[in-house]
Amino acid sequence: MKKSKRQGWPISRRKVMQYGGAAGLVAAVAPQIMIRGARGADPKRVLFVSEESNPKAQAVYDRINADFAAETGIEVVMEYPGFTNIAQRVATLIAAGTPPEIVWFGAGQAMDLALANQLADVGDVVEELGIPDNLRMVVDGANRSVPTSQQFTYGWYRSDLYDAGSLQPYDSWEDYLEVVKSLNDAPRIYGNIVPSTNLGASHLLLETMFRKNDVHWFAYEDGQYEVALDEGDNLARAVETLDFLHEAHQYSPEASTYNWAELMSEYYTEKVANSYYVGARLLEQVMANNPGIADATRPISLPQRLTDKYYLSIQGFHINKDSNVDGAKQYVRFFLQNPAYVDWLHSVPLHIIPAQREVLLSEAYQANDVIQKRMDVLEFLDSIWGNGVPTYYWDGPELNPYVGLFENDSLGGWMLAERNIRGRPAEEIVVEAAETIREKKADVERRRG
Repeated sequence: MKKSKRQGWPISRRKVMQYGGAAGLVAAVAPQIMIRGARGADPKRVLFVSEESNPKAQAVYDRINADFAAETGIEVVMEYPGFTNIAQRVATLIAAGTPPEIVWFGAGQAMDLALANQLADVGDVVEELGIPDNLRMVVDGANRSVPTSQQFTYGWYRSDLYDAGSLQPYDSWEDYLEVVKSLNDAPRIYGNIVPSTNLGASHLLLETMFRKNDVHWFAYEDGQYEVALDEGDNLARAVETLDFLHEAHQYSPEASTYNWAELMSEYYTEKVANSYYVGARLLEQVMANNPGIADATRPISLPQRLTDKYYLSIQGFHINKDSNVDGAKQYVRFFLQNPAYVDWLHSVPLHIIPAQREVLLSEAYQANDVIQKRMDVLEFLDSIWGNGVPTYYWDGPELNPYVGLFENDSLGGWMLAERNIRGRPAEEIVVEAAETIREKKADVERRRG
């Protein structure tokens, strides 16, 4: 089959840093963020740049920071540039020679800083806290992230509709298709939602279902990652996955412009019987906007084919190696051992999941009205604990520096749009996607010299 060349997939530092995990690009652009050497760090000051936008969570930061200053004499200065601007702000501070001590955001984003040799080894803190292996981010043999929390990709369904139709919660792909077909009564209500556009929600749906069918973007051989999406079993399984989601799309709104907000709003306005999300924010929105269906809104693993793995998003603390490292480590330990850490997790109950299972199962974490009312969700989260895999470890035992080549532009979402909206054959789409990744990888290597 002739491999076609896709247009319109430029490599962008802004995209790399915004969506994270494109660490293969760092070698080409890292000099731009390391203009000056860092100035002397102030041992009595920690600059903390956080992606956090939730006012409740920010209020918890203030409480913990005040306690930390009182106990250690170290002042914590906060900056909240927001999700869109945090990477640029951090790059600006590093370039100015005044790097922040701590950055809190996704480990996928932090990969870029780690591979640009900006992050300190935090292995001592990680070992102290007993962080599980699947939550670690190891670069050049050292832990570069201290996880605070995680979020899973999983489904939500209307148990009242299932009961009315004498349907059982799905497990396999066949079960899923049978259920969504049975519940489909368009345009009054659709069986499920399959957004099909090159945005994050579509990409993560395909990413998750690839994992459920043991599809790998890359293969790891002799210490190197090479594109393998269109080779052997990967090609066959990728085609099968696209075709499965194409069939499910028959029982979905066309969803050619839908993203995260629509996954929630289409559900709580009772336009779809099944949805999914990265975490429990969908449940929070149901309770706020349509509490009448909140009790019937139940969590469920997305249907599996060959594995029970799922997409795992990890957030955490990242310490710049040229800053007040000792003060920053003190703060990280203090934060995670402070009783108010649980209050921070409760800023969106059941959505921000602790990095440690013992915290999830603790009395302190469960002492929350929402959690007490929805212990079924907590039990579900505990039942799937440990099956999540961050994208950078999905294709092999070592951190894959090239995951941004398919994540940054939501390539999986493009694939769904090509199959579900434009009707192209699945194999043609998979081959083209693989070739796109190869071209971008080659361009990265040319930039490296």
